[in-house]
Amino acid sequence: MHADAYDAVLPDGPRLSPAETTFRWLAQPFALLDACAAEFGDRFRLDFVRFGTHVVVSHPDDVRTVFSGDPAVLHAGRGNALLEPILGRHSLLLIDDAAHAAMRTHLLPAFRAEQVASYVPLILAASRTHTSAWREGDVVSVYRTALAISREVILRAILGIEPHEVDPLARLVEQLMALIGTNAPLDDDPRLAARLTVARSALVEALQRVVEDRRRSGRPGDDLLSLLIGTRGPAGRALADDEIHDQLLTMVLAGHETTASAITWAVLAVLGDDRVLERLTAELDGADAAAPDAGLTGLSYLQAVCLETLRLFPVIPVVSRELMQPFQLGDQWLPAGVFVTPCAYLTQRRADVFPEPAAFRPERFLDRRYPPHVFFPFEDGARRCLGTSAALLEMQMVLGTLLRAFQFQPIDTRPVRPIRRAVTIIPSGGLRMRVAPRLAAGAMEAAPPS
Repeated sequence: MHADAYDAVLPDGPRLSPAETTFRWLAQPFALLDACAAEFGDRFRLDFVRFGTHVVVSHPDDVRTVFSGDPAVLHAGRGNALLEPILGRHSLLLIDDAAHAAMRTHLLPAFRAEQVASYVPLILAASRTHTSAWREGDVVSVYRTALAISREVILRAILGIEPHEVDPLARLVEQLMALIGTNAPLDDDPRLAARLTVARSALVEALQRVVEDRRRSGRPGDDLLSLLIGTRGPAGRALADDEIHDQLLTMVLAGHETTASAITWAVLAVLGDDRVLERLTAELDGADAAAPDAGLTGLSYLQAVCLETLRLFPVIPVVSRELMQPFQLGDQWLPAGVFVTPCAYLTQRRADVFPEPAAFRPERFLDRRYPPHVFFPFEDGARRCLGTSAALLEMQMVLGTLLRAFQFQPIDTRPVRPIRRAVTIIPSGGLRMRVAPRLAAGAMEAAPPS
């Protein structure tokens, strides 16, 4: 039966103006979602300034319907349209239909299991670099450290560059992300928009120099940059430079920020539960003595801690699809032009799926895998994040190396709350900690050179 048989009706939502909803979403995203779910249940409407009208869904049946729906009807690229000034119009996150499918196919080899496994030395080297100066009593920001590690890892992994080439690019990435992280609408602040354009252009110019160096060298590689340079479209057409830039920016900006946020939430969650901390450090200390850090990849409780962190604190709490035509969701038709928005934050806190949903219990993931319509921190279906395996690997290894080598004592007395930074949700305050070495010979010093 088609939508014409019904009047397309939107579910209820909070009695807020679009401006009020947008402010609350930017300032208190989890609180807004919790309040709406408590009042309206598994489906509710949110009307935003610039973001459009969203029907937020959290029931697993609705989530399954959206993720298994026709990508030609459910456009994810339109849901990310506000990122175009940052990522570029060719970004994998912004394109749909055949263009998205083709680009995804071109990029897949960079994220195959054997390629992801090759990132282990990069992760260990970056972790060592950004913590080697820590001494007993130093105060550090876990979030800023995780960002620095993730920036270095992703730049080396996707560009195939050497350690001495990282810093100039990392500084340009940091400068651009500092502007994006203000959360200010670009069309409301021309000066901010101009500064962002300048910062983006500087990073693009630096990336272009790397692209040109790779082309001149003729050096083959299996990194993302090599794949993009070698990609051929219809009639053998190579990708234009701006197409390459947009994909590189997407992977660098979206990839490192989300992973660093997840690592920070994980540290916070583990330190908040003595039982979890004790069990996890015991597992870490028992890792393979011959290769204590590389051996972290096989630790089941460490992996469960990472997955439970992503369940409780998904760094991207919602994903959106714009409806290209009327769409049936259960017994209701939604009109074309609205966004249907599965909410990982709410679905992953359902008591009917996760008993005691607010409790941090990594044991949930030791002997069970959850289907993607109830656990989807990396989306699912045609838009499942290409970097899922790489992100989990990095999260697991960085968390493991930090907790093996150091003790952390929180120094901020104010409660930590979730705040928005660009498209991710991070703990407030940057998670400032006082550190002390745990091991006489830190695990990271045993890592092989890269």
